[in-house]
Order: sequence, then C-alpha cells, then structure tokens
Amino acid sequence: MSDRSVVVDGCAPLLAKRGAWQGYLAGGVDLAIPTVATHETPLEAIPRVRDWRKWIADNDSLFHAASPSDLGTFAEGRLGIAFHFQNTTPLGESLDLLETYWRLGLRMIQLTYNHRNAVGDGCMDPDDRGLTAFGRDVVAEMNRLGIVVDLSHTGHRTTLEAIDASEHPTVFSHSNAQRLFDHPRNITDTQIRAVAERGGLVGVNAVSSFLRSDGVGANLSDLLDHIDYLVEMIGSNQVCLGLDFWIDGEPDFGEWTEAGLWTADDLSAHVGWPRGISGPGHIPRLRQGLADRGYSPEAIAGIMGDNWIRLFTEVWT
Repeated sequence: MSDRSVVVDGCAPLLAKRGAWQGYLAGGVDLAIPTVATHETPLEAIPRVRDWRKWIADNDSLFHAASPSDLGTFAEGRLGIAFHFQNTTPLGESLDLLETYWRLGLRMIQLTYNHRNAVGDGCMDPDDRGLTAFGRDVVAEMNRLGIVVDLSHTGHRTTLEAIDASEHPTVFSHSNAQRLFDHPRNITDTQIRAVAERGGLVGVNAVSSFLRSDGVGANLSDLLDHIDYLVEMIGSNQVCLGLDFWIDGEPDFGEWTEAGLWTADDLSAHVGWPRGISGPGHIPRLRQGLADRGYSPEAIAGIMGDNWIRLFTEVWT
C-alpha cells in the first residue's frame, strides 16, 4: 500500500449508474463497494456479476479488487471496485453458489435486506427469529471462502447470532447509531459492541433519514456526530465509511414497494443526503470535518479507509 491516505466507501450503490465512477475519483476515493445484486434470483444475479466484470475490464480507470494484493495497487486516477451483494436472495438456497460467486469476484454479502429470507430475519421484521440453520451454513461457507459477512439491514438477534457464528470479523457496512436516532435501520449499542469485540467494523451511513428524525434537515455535522458516538464506544480503529450514496432512489423505492420488496415503513418519508455532503465528490469535507473535531491523522486515516483495508486483508487472505 502506498504512503498516501487511502479512502474507501464500503457501500456505493451509486456505481450502478455507470458514469458515477468519475464522482468517486473526484472525491479522492480509492476503493468503492457497489451493490451488484440484492433481490435478484441466481439466474439474474450471475449475468449481472459478469456484466460488472466486463465493464471494469473495459475501463482503464477501474480495476477489480478481489485479493489482498489488489489492495496495494491504489493510484491516483484509478478506482478499485469490490463486489457486494446486499442480500442472500441471489443464492437461492444453494451453498454451492457461494463458491461460484466467489470465483466471479464477490467479496462481501449482506445476510438480509430488511425482511426475512432463508438465512435469517431483517431489521424490519417484528419477530426476529434469528439465524436459521441454513444461515449458519452460509456464514461458515463465507468464512471458508473469504467473503465478508455484512450485517446491515439485518435483524437484531440474527446479527448477534451471526457475529457469534462467524470465525472472521463481520461488519455493519452502512449503519448508524440507534442511540442517536431510533430508526430500525440503525443499530443498538449491543450490536455495536458485539461486532467490535470480534474485530469487526461499523460503517457510517449518509442517508439523511437515518441521521435524525427530521431527515430533510440533516447536515454534515449530524453524520460526524454518529462517528463521534461510535468512536467513543469502540474506538477509531473500528469505524469506517459506508455512505450509501444512490441516485434516483425515489423511483426505485416505488418500484420495489409495488413488488412487495419494501414497505412504507422501510424508510422515512425523506430519502436524501445531508447538507454539506450530498455525493462522493464531497467526501473530502468529511475528512476536514474530522480534523476540525480534533481527530488525529492516524484516526482519520483509519476511518477514511485504512480500517476497511485491514479487514479485507484479513478476511480475503
């Protein structure tokens, strides 16, 4: 890894809009983790992964990050991309597909997306039944292959059981502190401590409606408040970025609601970005905000990217 400070956004669904990579480079991002699939079936997801691979191969400004050695090749003007599923639905109920996806370069999978699936329960389910037997097998196989277990959008009990079941550190890739704003997409102190005690990470999310009750009024300071809270609880070495920038979200939300994938309760009425950090090009303002709050250069480097690099290096090895 070079001596310059690395920047990683651990949740970058905006990259589905293929021109968005330029905004990440403008914001100084070295590695972004797009959502390659969420609710797709295996027959839909496998071609999507192949399409992402081709897109990256055809663009000299991009490279596919899938091994620890790839994490040492960052250079100005080039964006690394690591593949992420925000659900286990693309597995169907086949453990064998995990190795297929791994061979295609998938390196992080979120267990659920808000609602129950074959692995466990989502954060919007009223009765969280925990990790299923199949879910335990999925976690074990992800550990074997070196795929990061992501717990965002997942039910409280299911996350705690997955943390306990996993041999590797797990992550909440894009989740804020429920103590600061009581939203079901945010996570409790118990979850925060549990993931940190096993060496995992919590990535702060920039979606306004997860920062404060009047989401439309959220600003950069609110996002920094969530970082402060997490750092005070678990230390700067276990806090990272999962900013969750996504464009044209409202039409997607409508389509997913009609399809029964989201409900009106899944998100607050306002989906947008805090004043002062409304896209990847504004990420340097976050670095400056941390400096203004007195964070050391080492702590800033960890939060901005080094903590992700450390975890990926450990799990992908």
